[in-house]
Amino acid sequence: MIRGNWFTEALEQRTAFSVRYGDTLFDENSTFQRVQIFESEAMGRVLILGGCFMVTEKDSFIYHEMLVHPAMAVVREPRKVLVIGGGDGVTVTEIVRYAGVESVILCEIDPLVVSACRAHLPKVSAGLSDPRVTVVNEDGAAFVARFQHEFDVILVDSTDPVGPGVALYETSFYESVRRGLRSGGAAVVQTESPLFMEDTFSSSVSNLGSVFGEGRCRPYLATIPSYPGALWSFTFCSEDMAPVLEAPESIPPQLEKELSYYSAEVHRAAFALPVFVRRLLRK
Repeated sequence: MIRGNWFTEALEQRTAFSVRYGDTLFDENSTFQRVQIFESEAMGRVLILGGCFMVTEKDSFIYHEMLVHPAMAVVREPRKVLVIGGGDGVTVTEIVRYAGVESVILCEIDPLVVSACRAHLPKVSAGLSDPRVTVVNEDGAAFVARFQHEFDVILVDSTDPVGPGVALYETSFYESVRRGLRSGGAAVVQTESPLFMEDTFSSSVSNLGSVFGEGRCRPYLATIPSYPGALWSFTFCSEDMAPVLEAPESIPPQLEKELSYYSAEVHRAAFALPVFVRRLLRK
């Protein structure tokens, strides 16, 4: 909703988050969704997809560092990485900080998101220009189903479960992700807000557990101010690696200089779930 230079994302007409914006930098409809990029004083440049906040320059580092680095820190020598969704390029920008990574495939269904972010969010999407990165504009669920034992890390940077994003919450997709991982690999899936999207969160974690095996999927949390409810979840999945037992004691000094949220201490703390979240999972 746009009123008087305020952009408001309302969640099921129950709650809302608003940002006062200045210039409109981009506003076009793709085959899949409306893509908008605004300037704002409080949040910097803001990417809106289908009426929902996706990226703000102010807080995007929290979401993307927490999506990427827990898996990259635990998997031993990750070389091949697949990102499903994430056409804004911020996830890729975090991945290419690792010199040992040999190739990154970004599978984003909507090419307009990629081109718009390259043009208007150049700082956070800079990783898309790395020569190790290949961008594929395909349906992520169909794309990953073609691979077996191919990737060290798979990151699912999906939108909410509406429209084309629905396929990225289905058990068949999670099975394809599991098959696409090499031995010793790990996947991380963003699993929505346990505070405002309880059913989606608990069913996603349950379905991931049914695919990867009991005890092999571990949710963790971070606070993202521009997302509904602010408290956001990710789920680490691996048949071989344990994100807490094998948590890093430290991170490389060069990487530490580049990060603003993630650290070895934050890694361990993120997996300590509040009581109400543990109760949701027991349901």
